[in-house]
Amino acid sequence: MIKIRQARDADRGPVLKFCINTFTLGDYIDQVWDFWHKDKHGRLLVAEDDKKRIGMAHVALCPAGERIWLEGIRVHPGYRRSQVATALIDAMIEFGHRNDARQASAIVALDNLASQRMMDKNGFAVVSRWAYYCTGEGLKAARSRARLATASDSRIIWNYLGSSRIFRLSGGMYVQSWHWYPLERNTLNELVKKRRVIVAGEPVKGIAIINPGGYWKRKDVLQVVYLDSCSTEILRDMMSFVSNIYVEGRFARFQVLCQQSSKMTLVLEEFGMKESEEFLLYNKVFTPRAAP
Repeated sequence: MIKIRQARDADRGPVLKFCINTFTLGDYIDQVWDFWHKDKHGRLLVAEDDKKRIGMAHVALCPAGERIWLEGIRVHPGYRRSQVATALIDAMIEFGHRNDARQASAIVALDNLASQRMMDKNGFAVVSRWAYYCTGEGLKAARSRARLATASDSRIIWNYLGSSRIFRLSGGMYVQSWHWYPLERNTLNELVKKRRVIVAGEPVKGIAIINPGGYWKRKDVLQVVYLDSCSTEILRDMMSFVSNIYVEGRFARFQVLCQQSSKMTLVLEEFGMKESEEFLLYNKVFTPRAAP
């Protein structure tokens, strides 16, 4: 019988043994296990059968508290198609119920058909398609008319997003440490204060949100975690501005996560960015439990 419980220190080794070759380039669970195990706003879960570790997953409560993020679902190869993943998802939804969440979100690689079927089966729907680009060399300083947004820009930016097709196709989300969160007005204001929002055009005709602090143990990575403009000229301006930050900050890697589109790809390739992967962003709204 499958049992789902909170992870213990002793689970790390046995679980990582079946999380080595999950993808073509390996897996990342060894890089995040310690972070997830110590997560005060989430739970690292382990599935076991007769005391044998056969699966794992991590669930985190998003900052606003109304959504949970599901990630790292892994199942031992010998136990696939045995409802282990479904049991883990049920346990994560239960965590959401206990914390008064109303929605659950997750990403699945575009070529991972098995996981897509699992998400469909468990009532999740695709809300957006994202692409991941990266480079570690070749970027040079460039002229740009883009600039860091100020507090006086916040209302204009929000109005721009309200009529943006890309914002709608992005599911109204941005990325933080590989979690997709709703880009709401209060969030935008905070990001502007932290000098993480770049704008171009008069009035605003494009917006980029950056993360200069890296993620997990990687502090040498500069990320664009939201990118939006229908104009290739504006996209080039914003990418030039971010490229200057990359060069001056001496980062080791430069990554872009954005809504997948041919126009985005065209401009990003001009900057030596190569598409590494595409993701489907899934979401599920679940009915809160009635009070006892």
